[in-house]
Amino acid sequence: MDQVPNILIVDDSEANLAYLEIILKDIKANFIKAASGHEALEKCKGKDLSLAILDVQMSVMDGYQLAIQINRERAEQKVPIIFLTAAYYDQSKILEGYDAGAVDYIIKPFHKNILISKINVFLELYWQKKRIIEKSEKLEASELEVIKAKEQLERLNHYLINLREKEKTEISMIVHDELGQSMTALKMDLNWIRENIEQKEASVEKLNKMIEMTNVIIRKVQRISSELHPGILEDLGLSSAIEWYCEEYEQRTGISCSLFLEEETSGSSIQNLTLFRILQEALTNVIRHAKATNVNVRLFSENNKIFLIIEDNGIGISREKIESGKSIGLIGMRTRAQQGGGAIEFRSPKEGGTRIITHIP
Repeated sequence: MDQVPNILIVDDSEANLAYLEIILKDIKANFIKAASGHEALEKCKGKDLSLAILDVQMSVMDGYQLAIQINRERAEQKVPIIFLTAAYYDQSKILEGYDAGAVDYIIKPFHKNILISKINVFLELYWQKKRIIEKSEKLEASELEVIKAKEQLERLNHYLINLREKEKTEISMIVHDELGQSMTALKMDLNWIRENIEQKEASVEKLNKMIEMTNVIIRKVQRISSELHPGILEDLGLSSAIEWYCEEYEQRTGISCSLFLEEETSGSSIQNLTLFRILQEALTNVIRHAKATNVNVRLFSENNKIFLIIEDNGIGISREKIESGKSIGLIGMRTRAQQGGGAIEFRSPKEGGTRIITHIP
């Protein structure tokens, strides 16, 4: 509420204007002074007026005429007017003044405290109105934030449901394509051995091939298990898990990864998993959107926080997309960071690429 109210003061006597300026100098308001009606209309054009103090008896345009002109274009926001007059006119003139917007008359010569107290009444009304408007704006902003958060939550829930279904489908395909075919081949070989058990040399050769295939299946199971939940994260820690995942990532995508990993960083198992999942999501986004050829990953401790910084040399991400709240990938990473007790920041440096900074206490 830094903006102060505008109060218009009009009197065709310079001495009266100077006197009003002196007695009202301590009032917190912006006083617009004019020596005629035409000057007043020009000065207050386009301005919100909280109050007008007008001399009734002015040449060319008197106070009543000026009041009508001031409020002509202010159908819903009429300016309250205090008329200064040397003497009361007849009843019809007084009614004319009230029709023009008058809220009070003050007879000259007047006591300064009377005028100041009346002005203070309107100033208090002004500040009350401002407080009501600000509270209304804050309430509206809060409601918009709630609506925005609800929409983001709905999108995230929808995304998670689809993600679970997608993961189930992918696991089913992996089990069918990679394990199912191998197990079928093993079954065929076992049937052959059962029917040709007397052929010792051929059976031994077949068994050796089956042992090799079994080892392949074991490695596939280990790889699938690691992708679903990396045991290395619990066994050897976050740094080793990141190193392992980035090696796999390089082999799958051809995108090189440069690592700077402090071995001393040690969060809880939940925090380590949070940072690891953020890394996975970030690198997945690099494949989908960034068109990058290199990713830098840094993990270090500073000021009692664990920092994970992921940078790529791709096309970057716009500020509009970062702030829109519609990117499910960004929402997911923000949610993970918050659940881990930390925060995440997305930047698009001038030199290009995207930088993701996550820190967890």
